[in-house]
Amino acid sequence: MKISRKNALKSLFGTLIGLPALAKSDDKKDLLGFKEEFSAAWKSSQDYTLKIFNQMPEEKLEYKYTPESFSFRTQFVHCITFTTAQICGRLNLPNPYDEKEKQNGYWAKLSKVELEAELKGFYAWVEKTVLQTKPDKLAQLEGYAGDKIPVWRLLYALENHIIHHRGQAICYLRLNGIIPIGYIGW
Repeated sequence: MKISRKNALKSLFGTLIGLPALAKSDDKKDLLGFKEEFSAAWKSSQDYTLKIFNQMPEEKLEYKYTPESFSFRTQFVHCITFTTAQICGRLNLPNPYDEKEKQNGYWAKLSKVELEAELKGFYAWVEKTVLQTKPDKLAQLEGYAGDKIPVWRLLYALENHIIHHRGQAICYLRLNGIIPIGYIGW
């Protein structure tokens, strides 16, 4: 089969012009894969967080190892409010906790069972938000730690923040003579 120079150049340029479109499509495909991966990891995070949270007796929810440290309760409340504020601010969404935050002492008044329900609701909200966010929005660059990163990476940074506070809560358990449940990975 003979191919003319003109047809060869058309094929070559057509391929080069089409590559960026294919790359963009691959990015979106990867972000759909990200949603599945994040969802699985997020469910594991919820499971481990609730197991750690539920190991502390209700009468110890206000335990602090120093006066300036967060209480055991506040470790988890902070995870809810900080993560939600970051996601809402960057995705331009209404914050589902704004009304609760306006109530004086809302978080401090919750029983252990009520705070557990808030944790479950928070995890469900984040998962739903991530699954409903369009790939273009997940790829959007946002300022973070003096750099710019895509929103999908920010979600992992926010999970890392939760891991940090969950680790502190594990220390609180040990300081109260409670042996923490073993690590649950994804």
